[in-house]
Amino acid sequence: MGEVTTRKRIYELIVLNPGLHFRELQRRLNMQVGMLEYHLSVLQREGLVVARQDGKYVRYFANTVMTQQERNIIGNLRNEVMRRIVIFVLEKGRVKHREIVEHLNMSSSTISYYLNKLVKNGILERESIGRENYYTVKNPKLVANTIIKYRKSFLDSLVDNFAKLWIEKNKKGGGGASA
Repeated sequence: MGEVTTRKRIYELIVLNPGLHFRELQRRLNMQVGMLEYHLSVLQREGLVVARQDGKYVRYFANTVMTQQERNIIGNLRNEVMRRIVIFVLEKGRVKHREIVEHLNMSSSTISYYLNKLVKNGILERESIGRENYYTVKNPKLVANTIIKYRKSFLDSLVDNFAKLWIEKNKKGGGGASA
């Protein structure tokens, strides 16, 4: 396989699955580490792909396909726990910390870690009333439309179900969500 064909395969995978990290790209392409590193560096140098550090991961995005806001949303939603939290909050509108803990059946400290990350990254907003923390999605229409737009890249029935419900709800309510 020629170098151009190899880079095309990598680029197409990134376009279809924005925000994948290096090891996931390597796994899906079944490519050696050094070869993938080389081709990703060429794609970045040519301005076709951008890399974004996300904690211990580097996530890759096609440079011309997504807005910075969409990259931020997708980068956060690549984490399954954060994805489940955001979809739950989107569906409920405004949620107490305790409700998220109960829904995900995880420890309060684990949920707090992810909620803090989502607030810091501008996906969720936190409102403290007394001893309770309430969470809402900062820009629900943008987040929902981004999930719907890139739902095929998640390979997740939760995302598929959310997308169907959100689209149906917005058709009935006259909203502007699109597939």
